[in-house]
Amino acid sequence: MTIGAVVLFFTPVLGVRSVRIEGTRVLDSSRVRQVAAIERGTPMVRVDRSGVRRRLNGISRIDSATVRLSLPATVVIGVEERRAVMYTGTSKGFRLVDDEGVGFATVTERPSELPELRLGSEQRTKRVRMAAVTAVTALDGKTLDQVRVVRVETGTGAPRVRMSLPRGRAVEWGGPGESERKAAILPVLLTRAGEVYDVTSPELPTVS
Repeated sequence: MTIGAVVLFFTPVLGVRSVRIEGTRVLDSSRVRQVAAIERGTPMVRVDRSGVRRRLNGISRIDSATVRLSLPATVVIGVEERRAVMYTGTSKGFRLVDDEGVGFATVTERPSELPELRLGSEQRTKRVRMAAVTAVTALDGKTLDQVRVVRVETGTGAPRVRMSLPRGRAVEWGGPGESERKAAILPVLLTRAGEVYDVTSPELPTVS
């Protein structure tokens, strides 16, 4: 082993002096830094990047994390936080659900900007949650703002999604198939007077 290699691996000449956190929105950077557990003075080339990522993935709000070395002495951690698209009510508060159908955090205040996903105890499966997620994430922002509650009917076939809107109106979405077409049709349909907006079959949408 050369003298240069010895210096790099076993001395703090090029040791970690700082850890920079990027990408946090809700998470406290100090918590991310604590969980990453990178000791000051660790030789840069000996930073266990896969170990750091593994520890950070234990934080439920983190969807993914990257670790890179910025010479001479900084480790840069980039995090991608999960983004809530719905929430479900629980005995302990309100559970946020991301665009992969993952419940990742519980908050004490109702997230009024998000639709509520209401499921029976026997419906709380990934398949059912993803049917709702597929429908909700296909909507444009203006239409999504009108959605108050999302329910999923389950039976022998594919899960069927139903959305509740203000003033007693409802959207019959149907299964998760053709969600992009349904999402394109629905805003036009909602300009018409009615109570039930059915895009189950996007070739023949109806208002009743």
